[in-house]
Amino acid sequence: MLIFIVKNVDNRNTLSINFKENFMKKSLILLIPLSIIFSITACSAKNVGISNTKQLSEEQQITLNSKKWNQKTKNLQVSHQPEYSDDFAGSVHSLAGFQKIHSGTWVIKAKVQNLYKVINKKNLSSNIPPVYTRGEIKVDQVIAGTKQLNQKIINLAFWSGITSADNSYIFESGELKKINHSILIQDDNVPLPKIGSEIILSIQNVDWDFYSSNDQFAENGFTKGTTFQPVMATIHFWIKEPGTEKFVLNNSLIKNKQNAVKVPIEQNMTDEINQTYNN
Repeated sequence: MLIFIVKNVDNRNTLSINFKENFMKKSLILLIPLSIIFSITACSAKNVGISNTKQLSEEQQITLNSKKWNQKTKNLQVSHQPEYSDDFAGSVHSLAGFQKIHSGTWVIKAKVQNLYKVINKKNLSSNIPPVYTRGEIKVDQVIAGTKQLNQKIINLAFWSGITSADNSYIFESGELKKINHSILIQDDNVPLPKIGSEIILSIQNVDWDFYSSNDQFAENGFTKGTTFQPVMATIHFWIKEPGTEKFVLNNSLIKNKQNAVKVPIEQNMTDEINQTYNN
């Protein structure tokens, strides 16, 4: 009896052990697919988040960028500096002439994707800190020049912008006055384009060695080889702002006050621009 009882106990224990082992194996088999499902779900959710960010269309991104820039500038004092500029010397008077450009220069049709505030500091070449804005531009068409810039994102240095609070100056009654807050400097001869605007202008490479050392270009998001500046922007810079139908000269003095500055204005050239590139 004793032996029988012992064997019976052993059998029960064996059955119990086998049951536990089988249960654990089945549980493990069930857990592995579940863990895979949860991992896939988590990855999918993460990927959805990433794809949603990437799925912003160009127009949606431009709208977002415009709102951010307007938020930065809406409460700033604007200092208008309609300084006369003679960079129209050597200007052309027809679209055909505009397309015959020198080496190292391009005529482009592009869209303003974004504007960035640049931290301005004093440098050895000027008495006051230079004020400029980094424009992120997508080149839609190279009208003249090598095609290497076609469909590329480039940086344009616009000589207007938001000053740094510790380096802000304004002209009052012909005198330079230091102030202790940021302002928006607006050169009315070459005003900043609105984000989302289509632009047609001539550009050339900046002198990188000079500007990177004196104006902290590299510190402000500009990069060598993708940074350009407008050429003869006073009169050879056309803009089609969002919601408008035609290109006009991006010069508020010429556009709104025809007799404010005596520079060669060619309405025929603007008409040619619209007939050829307003699409």
